[in-house]
Amino acid sequence: MSTARHLAPPALGGLVLAAVLTDPTAIGGAAAAAGAGDRVVLVGLGDSLTHGTMNATNNSVNTENAYLQRVADKLKTVLDLRFTQPLYDFTETRMKPFVIPTNLAVDGADSFSVEGLEYHKRVGAPGPENTLSAGLMCDRSLLTAKADDYDKVLYPINLLARKPVSQIDAAAWTLTQGVKLQRADRALVVVWIGNNDSSLAALGGGGANPEFEPMPFHQIRKKLKPAVRYLLRFGEQSGQVSFAPYTQAAIERNLTDLADFTAQYDHLLSRLTTESAVSSAHVDWLVLTLAYYNAVGYLIDSEDLEFYIGKYIPGYTVPASFARVPDTDPLLGDRISLLTFGFMVSLAATGAGAAEINEVLDDHGTQQDGMVLNQAEQQFIMSRIDGFNAAIRSLAASYPKVHVVDVGPYLNGAMTGNPPVFAGSHQLTRKWSRGAGFSLDGVHPSYTAQSLIANFVLDRINQLFGFGAPRYDLAQVIATDPYADQDGDGWVPGTNDPAHGITQLLFLLRDTDDTDPSKQAQIPADVWDQISAILLRQLLGIPALAREAERVGIR
Repeated sequence: MSTARHLAPPALGGLVLAAVLTDPTAIGGAAAAAGAGDRVVLVGLGDSLTHGTMNATNNSVNTENAYLQRVADKLKTVLDLRFTQPLYDFTETRMKPFVIPTNLAVDGADSFSVEGLEYHKRVGAPGPENTLSAGLMCDRSLLTAKADDYDKVLYPINLLARKPVSQIDAAAWTLTQGVKLQRADRALVVVWIGNNDSSLAALGGGGANPEFEPMPFHQIRKKLKPAVRYLLRFGEQSGQVSFAPYTQAAIERNLTDLADFTAQYDHLLSRLTTESAVSSAHVDWLVLTLAYYNAVGYLIDSEDLEFYIGKYIPGYTVPASFARVPDTDPLLGDRISLLTFGFMVSLAATGAGAAEINEVLDDHGTQQDGMVLNQAEQQFIMSRIDGFNAAIRSLAASYPKVHVVDVGPYLNGAMTGNPPVFAGSHQLTRKWSRGAGFSLDGVHPSYTAQSLIANFVLDRINQLFGFGAPRYDLAQVIATDPYADQDGDGWVPGTNDPAHGITQLLFLLRDTDDTDPSKQAQIPADVWDQISAILLRQLLGIPALAREAERVGIR
């Protein structure tokens, strides 16, 4: 079991409390709404969706346009609401570290890491024990450049609680001690946990020992800088990196077992409801169900490939072995990851022909087996998510004041047109960029889809508590949404905040002028140099590869 880093001395916790008590913004001191009754605290628990990630990046622009902030903004019109975000600047540094957050969600969290645990399967441990990890706890006395997301989001709750805290620990403190600081009468806790119990299986990236990379290495290796090519080959040969994320074994490894999920979710609800039972506030829990991760824009289908690759290779068609998406069911057909797609577009834009491009889609060859997420694998993942949702509904029914917000099936239908959902005249779909449902990373919702989710949550809150909070007009939102394709050319402008890591590749696929369909995304002449630099930074984050790089003098 890993040990926690050094906890701050009690005296520093006292200084933090003094700072909180003298700074109204540190306890969410918003003006009371006209005619408001009880003071209400809104608390968020979960992963990147609730944290407020877009473009695989956290910053204040993204967070303040995400669904939970949008829920809070509408509730503030009818309630005396207390809600505070742990906002980051564009370097992903916490902006006001002594503001006590009530949104406790952390990018990447799953049903185990919210409690500080690494799920044994996803990190390649023999199991069945799950390991407590310092990296999944907030335990720093001060936020430095080395602070991780758990430190940056949950700080300074660890100082006030005088111990390292996980998300669940921080929630218990917030609902007991925190509500006293805010003199709150009621707490609403939004719990959206479980998305990342299936995400890696569907997205084909992440994990450890090996880390899965949806990268057609054998097709692009000659395009990469020698140092990057060497590290990737070393990583593959040493078992640190795998370029076959979509095998049944890899998918099962990255999926949480249903029995494990059910037991852990039950444990979490038990902890949360029991440890907040002594709260001075009336606490209600809103638990959200999970959408199909294989229905996100990140997963590119046959029609997507022919549309975009056809911009560079006229008349391009996918090979016959790549199952097409039928018009009757958007959830069928084979898929590749958005990152794989980005590499294919880069190949096409730099002179590769259709035959070379289609080698990437050969899921039966000896080199590329596992690069395609096929229909059967998608059905397997969806079946597991159905099991997770059944467990959430069943468990919620056994706890008082726990209310299900059944947003998962709603989003499945909305993103696949069953029934269709419109923002003005624009139908929202699962299509990357063209469907206006996702940010550039294809996983996290666009501003319009964030508002769609906010409306669903607000409707449920109004139904349960009669608050009468207003909804968002999606037609108004999409008119200024940077992730909506206004000129119909398949590209979106996105935002101007800086990208980080592999997402920088996706930022190359942005519309230069979203009022003119003749102006397309421009792939730079040095795209492979840029990709090499991006990949090198990512690879140096894998300890074994960083050691090898140092040994051979790669920097």
